[in-house]
Amino acid sequence: MRCQESPSPWRRRRLSPELTGRSPRSRRWRRSRATQPGAVASWCGVARVGVVFVLHSRSRRKDHKVDQPKSVLLLIADDWSPLAGCFGSPVIQTPHVNALASRATRFSNAFCTSPSCAASRANILTGHYSHTHGQYGHSHSIHNFHTAATMPSIPKQLGAAGYATGIIGKLHTQPQSVYPWTHDLQKVSGGPRNVPKMAEVAAGFFNDIGDQPFYLHMGFTDPHRDFGNKQTYEGVDETFYDAATVPVPDFLPDHPSVRAELADYYQSISRLDLGYGLAIKALEAAGRAEDTMIVVMSDHGMPFPGAKASSFDSGHHCPLLIARPGADEVENDALVNWSNIAPTVFDWCGVEPPEGLPERSLLPILDDTHPEGWEETFFSHTFHEVTNYYPYRALRGRKYKYVRNLYPELTRPLPSDLYASPTWKAVIDDDLQMMGRRPTAQFLHQRGEALFDIEDDPVESTNLIDEPHLQDVAEQMRAKVKRFRVETRDPWVLASRQLGEEGFEETRPPQ
Repeated sequence: MRCQESPSPWRRRRLSPELTGRSPRSRRWRRSRATQPGAVASWCGVARVGVVFVLHSRSRRKDHKVDQPKSVLLLIADDWSPLAGCFGSPVIQTPHVNALASRATRFSNAFCTSPSCAASRANILTGHYSHTHGQYGHSHSIHNFHTAATMPSIPKQLGAAGYATGIIGKLHTQPQSVYPWTHDLQKVSGGPRNVPKMAEVAAGFFNDIGDQPFYLHMGFTDPHRDFGNKQTYEGVDETFYDAATVPVPDFLPDHPSVRAELADYYQSISRLDLGYGLAIKALEAAGRAEDTMIVVMSDHGMPFPGAKASSFDSGHHCPLLIARPGADEVENDALVNWSNIAPTVFDWCGVEPPEGLPERSLLPILDDTHPEGWEETFFSHTFHEVTNYYPYRALRGRKYKYVRNLYPELTRPLPSDLYASPTWKAVIDDDLQMMGRRPTAQFLHQRGEALFDIEDDPVESTNLIDEPHLQDVAEQMRAKVKRFRVETRDPWVLASRQLGEEGFEETRPPQ
């Protein structure tokens, strides 16, 4: 599971100041502005970005040099399932994401490794699964999980290679020593739902760094609960949805409370779409689009019971678009996860990746529709909030999915925002026995092992683990998950050994 080598001529090289192409002005920035928290924000009043616009179509620059230092703009949503026109949604209005998809690689089988905000974001930035990077759950408030101090990260590695590294809006990871940013711009006027302000800060960042290569991470709060629709944002024309006509996912009950929440959720997604469009517009206005890879993604799936913080695909399946200068539209069906993101960023930037990353770069397959050797991917989840302990490890293939719930005697806990939601209140108050096609009891109480036929049963309503004709499949996937846990030094291997689980007798616990 090591990173594949890339033909990039900058692979395994550090970027010296001479290679960055920085002007004397940008070198002065390194000395003066990097230590001034208000430096970038001071540009915002000047570098305003218009709200109503049409995304420019890309130009195919013929003289693009492969050895030119390259940059990354990563746009990450909060709790967004792959609901967009380009992902097949018949209702949701996402014109800016759709426009980007027309010149990007669109992954139809992209998955977060942990459907929990902080654990997933640490996975994206370190390249390691949550049981390895150590930020098992939320980092803020009483939850207080931290990424291990020894972990690498995108801002750490790229910063050392001479990159400007910026975080705008939501980060949700700790500690600062693992995630050192040259531009820490988490505080945005009106918050990260105020998408025009997010774009203004991005414009200031681009203005400030000049021609320095960069990694800019923009964390939007939409479409997280409470969906943010009670506020108004200057310059944002909201898109409204009719609760009576919105499609209800097949893992949720068709109930008026659910429909009302889905209408709010869709509205929040459309505002997010505008935010993505404004951020890309700021990139283009700064003249940096021709050397920048754009990544559009989410931390995990939608904030509804049976999705967020659950092992089902409804929580793990996420949108992923990767756009490169001059590239064509591609739909790619490789099974990938968020551990692939950091290797891809390092590969694109030509910066040597840290040792020990468990997964590969996506760069070699971005022009492929059905690349070989991408037939399965792993999940690993432990906590959401500190009280939401329900660890599982899983293997997702094209036809079958195997889930190992490490403590099946526990009742599946809901994140506090889901527990308090009108959707869950309707399930409890009306004693709904079915959540769409999935039994409510099965959602709350699961067996130690599960095997699902994803092709025939995409909602994962029928556990086939005891089916005689599938025992070979179950054993093969079970063995792969055990090997994955050992190779990635899962601390919960020791717990499995102590419980007498076979297959770990010769393994040693992580030190």
